[in-house]
Amino acid sequence: MGERIAVGDKLPFFLYDTPYSARNRFRDLLAAKSPLVLVFMANFGHPITRTFAGRYAQTYSALRDGSMALVVRSRADKLSTSIGPDTLPYPLLCDADGVLYEFLDIPQNSSTLMTYSLEGWRILREAKKQGYRAAKGSAQQLPLTLILDADGTVLFCHYGASLTDVPEDCAAMQSLLEELDLTPDLPSIEAAEAFNSVYSKAQLPDQVPPAPGGNVKASADAPRPRRSRRPNGSRSKPAPIQEYGTPDLAKTAVVNLFDDPYEDD
Repeated sequence: MGERIAVGDKLPFFLYDTPYSARNRFRDLLAAKSPLVLVFMANFGHPITRTFAGRYAQTYSALRDGSMALVVRSRADKLSTSIGPDTLPYPLLCDADGVLYEFLDIPQNSSTLMTYSLEGWRILREAKKQGYRAAKGSAQQLPLTLILDADGTVLFCHYGASLTDVPEDCAAMQSLLEELDLTPDLPSIEAAEAFNSVYSKAQLPDQVPPAPGGNVKASADAPRPRRSRRPNGSRSKPAPIQEYGTPDLAKTAVVNLFDDPYEDD
């Protein structure tokens, strides 16, 4: 086992697989948009993992000032038949061998009383009604939530005490970023109102005053005002997440996660 990571530590760059692409560079994921909320959970076939994966997909637009990715202990090739690049709005990192889990010393626990919260029992009860059967006596993978900056430095770290001890949804992630002061600084309301007041009274140098009792005719050489476009903030509805069986971890394989050939200069 490795050692628990803490705030101020740096997570090494590595290569990872998703259900739809292989040997992706983690450094590229960090550079795309940071801070990055990285959530480690059990295999994708677990009802709790599926439940939170669906919540994150449905509320992803609420995460305005960062990005997120979900790490699962599942085989990428097994999930590839049902999860394409447009199924989830966030990356799904597959680590069936648990290389990252061991490196970060994310614990497992075989005690159901210790690993299941009240919410976890509710999710499991509904899953059993749909035919889910968990292996008796098997160790349960506990979660971990990290927030990383662009170079992989840990800004926030929380080892979950139960299977549901992770951010409830992406709105909760956004709130966490705001509480930690990890959001971009925005001008105050007073400053914005003062600016608008001064700007509305200012007269541009090339502005022609209107003639008495009439309107100013636009010059042929004058630039036409651009029509404002309404930003399209809506997202396409994510495809429903299907159920998957628990992978046999003894028969899985992933790429060498800590084999990033693009080392820092």
